[in-house]
Amino acid sequence: MKKTFRFSFSLILIICSISMEAQEADTVRARPSISAGIEATGPAMYFLDDSKYNFEGHLSYRLNYKYFLVIEPGYSKYNFEKYNFNYNSRGFFMRLGTDIGLLEPVATKIDHFAGIGLRYGISVFNQEAAGIISENYWGEHTSSVPSNRVHAHFLELQGGVKAEVFNNFLIGWAIKLRTLIYSSGKDEMKPAYIPGMGNTNSFIIPAVSYYFIYRFPLGAASDVSASSPEK
Repeated sequence: MKKTFRFSFSLILIICSISMEAQEADTVRARPSISAGIEATGPAMYFLDDSKYNFEGHLSYRLNYKYFLVIEPGYSKYNFEKYNFNYNSRGFFMRLGTDIGLLEPVATKIDHFAGIGLRYGISVFNQEAAGIISENYWGEHTSSVPSNRVHAHFLELQGGVKAEVFNNFLIGWAIKLRTLIYSSGKDEMKPAYIPGMGNTNSFIIPAVSYYFIYRFPLGAASDVSASSPEK
């Protein structure tokens, strides 16, 4: 019985030792990098609906295999017309936050991304409304709201995927949910559209984005490592 126990224990130690050596031999490391790209949905949708134009960039810095720092600057222009109303909004925005990867840090997945993102958004824009027509007992009345500067703050939660299709070139998409925190300008006119966030007619504003991104590897690999799967 003792000999059997000793043999089994020795066998386990040998197996563990071989497994650890194999993992160390196959170890890969997440390499820090800077990625730059554009969001393609806005320009594409403009050809279908010229009342809304949105252009934004994507900049990120990879801290390790899991965490990324992200900046997304952009410009947006919006026009909405009805029989008694003409609204215009245009300005700049920036979203700051992080992406958190959920893939296992293995060799076959280290250059791809699937995970969630958190953003804090700031928007500074001008809005105006011309040709506001209202009717009352005395007849029809036309008024307008002159251009006024507005700033807004919002939050964004997203889930997305980015895949490397060529060496350091990635394409990806993300589903986003945004909500407004604060907006000025309500005394003159409540904003109907906020650049970088979207329409303000609901508490949660959904959005979909597609990206084209190029990655610039930097320096040596980070300290975070993971073993690749067995072939």
